[in-house]
Amino acid sequence: MDDGAVTITQNSHYGTYVDLEGSVRNELELITRYREMANHPECDMAITEIVDEAISHDDKGKVVDIKMDDLKQPESIKKKIRDEFKNILGMLNFSNLSDDIFRRWYVDGRIYFHIIVNEKNPKEGIQELRYIDPRKIRKVREIQKGKDIKTNADIIKSLAEYYVYNDKISSTNNYSAGSAGSVNSGLKIAPDSIIHVTSGMMDAKNTFIISYLHKAIKPLNQLRMIEDAIVIYRVSRAPERRVFYIDVGNLPKGKAEQYLRDVMIKYKNK
Repeated sequence: MDDGAVTITQNSHYGTYVDLEGSVRNELELITRYREMANHPECDMAITEIVDEAISHDDKGKVVDIKMDDLKQPESIKKKIRDEFKNILGMLNFSNLSDDIFRRWYVDGRIYFHIIVNEKNPKEGIQELRYIDPRKIRKVREIQKGKDIKTNADIIKSLAEYYVYNDKISSTNNYSAGSAGSVNSGLKIAPDSIIHVTSGMMDAKNTFIISYLHKAIKPLNQLRMIEDAIVIYRVSRAPERRVFYIDVGNLPKGKAEQYLRDVMIKYKNK
């Protein structure tokens, strides 16, 4: 159950979130923060290098291939799998967009695709794969619990999984169990209609999907603060780094030194 789904029961509901330094309250804000981090020059250079290492093209422009040497199936089945594999790569335009797809998954920590089929003729297979913004969709696992008559222990009577899509980008706290609120807050989608791939990493409570950029949040914040502090420091220290020539004329030594001190204090106050 490490897919980051919101777990709700029939009689109550709750949202899951991770709080980072008191500023992130839900998944929406966390994904937005990851994307802001990816726009930072140093972070962007690191992500670009990772994407370049992860996605490599051969002489024919092929990025991935499927191997079924250990699959104990007849050759006819293997041929169908290969054909469908090539078909999916063509729908994703994987040869040209593989870098972009991998980057989206790497930054957000999750990626969603909606599987489009022809309802009148499902045997035609998948017709289209549409990318879905992860801030607009969330997996929900609805559990109905009951009591065991003999042991009086809590048992799970039924378990329903589905995705909730909301075009208005909302937080995870709007999902409720089996009520009109869950329908009004978004559109229910069957789990078979969505391709959902996560980073595979969870937070410490094992309830929240995090991105590979998660560990870079603190160092990046420190880098930004250091850069801002250096700019302020250089502006404030700028007068001290200059050389001033003060003409004291024919003043005696004591008065000349006093005049220089007055000029120094004057520029420091400025």
